Amino acid sequence: MQTNVNGGISDASGMKRTSGLLRFPRRLKFSASVPAIALRKSRLSRALLFACAMVAGAAPALSVADDLPPRQGATGDLPPRQATPGALPPRSTAPAELPPRQATPGELPPRQAAPAAQSPAAQVPAAQAPAQGGSALVPVQRTEINDQAAYERLLNNSGMTLQWLWSAKRGALRATDENDVVRIEGTQANFEGTLKVKGEIVSIASDRFVFRGTILILDAPDKGRKCDRTGDFEFKATGKRKYWRLQQMESCGRLTDYVDIYY
Repeated sequence: MQTNVNGGISDASGMKRTSGLLRFPRRLKFSASVPAIALRKSRLSRALLFACAMVAGAAPALSVADDLPPRQGATGDLPPRQATPGALPPRSTAPAELPPRQATPGELPPRQAAPAAQSPAAQVPAAQAPAQGGSALVPVQRTEINDQAAYERLLNNSGMTLQWLWSAKRGALRATDENDVVRIEGTQANFEGTLKVKGEIVSIASDRFVFRGTILILDAPDKGRKCDRTGDFEFKATGKRKYWRLQQMESCGRLTDYVDIYY
């Protein structure tokens, strides 16, 4: 160790000066360096202790971390899915293939649709079908008048005809209203045959009326023929014609009888 000091200090300490430098004796040199070395050792010891403390504190954490098993199930750890060439995805079950639903015990059965309500026309008792032989009929309690003009035309009619009676005059037809029941009765006859109509009117509309009674045809169009029908019959006026024609015109030997009532 060398240091530059002035001459007075060198002389007092017994140090020798060599070319401007002081050379310490061996004994003095050692004693002068002891404090510096001790200071360095102290600092080094403290640093080592601090490092050991840090290492000792981190060691459990590192040990615990090293003892944990590797994490399973990470997305990156899964092997890639291999697609089978040409394979189609499984077909889902169609709704029609589902099994029928089983009724839960105590569950009410499915509600049944209510029967359709009958229309007023369907609730009306059916008219009596025409029959041969003059069977008994239910009397009309009151004639239903739906058109006043048609009612008056029927009361003031101008007679009736049957097409088989070519040369006969139009037969008279009497119409009366007694106790709210309209009744008609008339005859057309000559050597070609006879037509008779007798009964009551069930209802009257603007272009038709319903007759309940008996229609009798004798010897027309052939001698010996008898067509006797009893029941409900409809007479209808069409277009500009001035008469009501019997609509149930085919009967008795499959002949067509045109019975017309004029107004």
